[in-house]
Amino acid sequence: MASPSLLLTPTWQVRVLAAGDHVVGGGVLVTGDRILTCVHVVNEALGRPAENAPPAPGARVRVDVPSGSEYRPHTARVVAHTWNAERDTTLLTLDGAPLGRTPARLGARMAAIGATGRPLAVRVQGYPGDSPHGLSAEARVVGAGGDLPMRAQVQVASSYPLGFEPGFSGCGVLDTDDGAVIGIIVTGRDTGDRGAGVALMEPVEMVAPLAGGLSDPELEALEPLLGALRFEAVAGAYLAATLDRLPEQVHFASAWDAFEHLRDMAPRTDGLPREVVFVEHVARVGVVDAAVLRAYSASRPPGEVPAGALALLRGGAEEAAAPCGGALVFAAEPIPDDPGRPERYVLSHWIDDGHEVTNGGSSVVSAATLPDAVVAWIEAAEARPGFWEADDTGAAPTRLEFFLPFSLLTERIAAWRLRAPASGEGERVGASYEIVLHHTERLDARERQWGRTRSRMKRRWAGLAAAGGGLLHGVPPGPPDGARVPLQDRLADTAIVAVVLGSDPAHDDGRRQLYRALEAGLPAIIWLHAADSEATRRFHDSLGSKITREGGIISREDVDALPAYLHQWRVRSIDPDYADEGYDPYDIAIIHDDIRRIKKLLPTGILTSPEKAR
Repeated sequence: MASPSLLLTPTWQVRVLAAGDHVVGGGVLVTGDRILTCVHVVNEALGRPAENAPPAPGARVRVDVPSGSEYRPHTARVVAHTWNAERDTTLLTLDGAPLGRTPARLGARMAAIGATGRPLAVRVQGYPGDSPHGLSAEARVVGAGGDLPMRAQVQVASSYPLGFEPGFSGCGVLDTDDGAVIGIIVTGRDTGDRGAGVALMEPVEMVAPLAGGLSDPELEALEPLLGALRFEAVAGAYLAATLDRLPEQVHFASAWDAFEHLRDMAPRTDGLPREVVFVEHVARVGVVDAAVLRAYSASRPPGEVPAGALALLRGGAEEAAAPCGGALVFAAEPIPDDPGRPERYVLSHWIDDGHEVTNGGSSVVSAATLPDAVVAWIEAAEARPGFWEADDTGAAPTRLEFFLPFSLLTERIAAWRLRAPASGEGERVGASYEIVLHHTERLDARERQWGRTRSRMKRRWAGLAAAGGGLLHGVPPGPPDGARVPLQDRLADTAIVAVVLGSDPAHDDGRRQLYRALEAGLPAIIWLHAADSEATRRFHDSLGSKITREGGIISREDVDALPAYLHQWRVRSIDPDYADEGYDPYDIAIIHDDIRRIKKLLPTGILTSPEKAR
């Protein structure tokens, strides 16, 4: 059980009190300032024996309603026609002025639990005798139980030392996934090992006065429509709804299966549930009645679907938005020099606030001094006023983009460290920023030998936009017979839009693979800095499970989001132990040449010779 705290008590849950302010149970605030609770809780609160008949009309039940950091006392009366001694449920109506409090959102779950056979994770806040402020129990609704039809069995999680006690009666059972109250506890059952580790729940769909409010006609109209629609026809809508998540392998037979899967996911950052985004995008496709789809979105309560975010979605604001926000952009160009000297580069950088790109200066570096120069410019940019503030003029940079010649592409940029004030070491750059690499030579219009490559890349991007997807190809870590790695001519297949290299480009085999992938005009190229072929194979398997879908399809949105996915992966992995996988996320690098992004940056002179710094 959790520590007692009023802050943990749901705002819709009330305490029911007997003489001497003794808490005898709870109740759930529902629409109309009414309270759902148990018959036996009311009888105990009124000091009555176990009566089957409702109390006299004038009988007052004392209840406490949570309000901020305190309970506020109220009185309530039994709604006589809702008294159901057999099912042990009744409704109370509060006396006095309306509370103006948000009632619980009710949800019917027993049909789904029965159909799937899967237990449902729930939470119950109850009032045992020694905890009048409440204790929170994590539990599961495991299925039918008890001697009445549709009554459900609730089992306390094994990690909780206590079980259900009398003070849990009448308390709401909360679906921890979506916040709906699905029933109330009516009694505990002594399992013999640790008290009442099992309780019985009366589902809200069995409370007749509330059953009418549980119907969802818009959802019911949606099910046959999406159930008859093959998933392949709306795969693009599913991708749009999950664009900010790691891609996953899915095998849906129908659009309804996809819809149900999306309902189990957390909403987007703008508050829109993903299934709402899905149906709105399906409505745009026009394969089924759009009015039915949009009616579903419009019927969701404001607390579930923010009206402003829905209006933006319907207005196409997502598609009109820039494909990427702020960034720090770096470009390195080799300086012709004495062949006997270490190669030097002019390193220039720009600050992109999402709207304008501002030149930040240049300096001459070597491969050895490149990291310090980049880190110093990042820190200087971070020190600028308002850098971390996103306002209506632009977004704080969250990405680092590098336009690098082939000689620098294999730098382990993600592992470079920003300096900390005290230790001087700081966190790795890859934990703070998304990192995107571009290959300078194949993007520079002056490099004529790369002209065919640029044309291929544009055709691949156009094909992705038209068809909605392409193929992810994994280059083997090495041939089984130990022979030289072939040039992989099959990478010229225009259906392939992203490739995972099998060897670190710092080694001969990897260099050949990287060159071949670049020449093939692939928009995205990924590799692992690892000489161990087994580690690389495990990396292939792991990345494939996150990127590819059935048939190896990868969408344009997936390609665009690769740097963001990798950044999220690194941020979540604090001091990771990747012994089983054989790789560290900081050893993964991505070249991503987005034609739309390149067009935006061309006018800045990033791909032309900057003025040589001295």
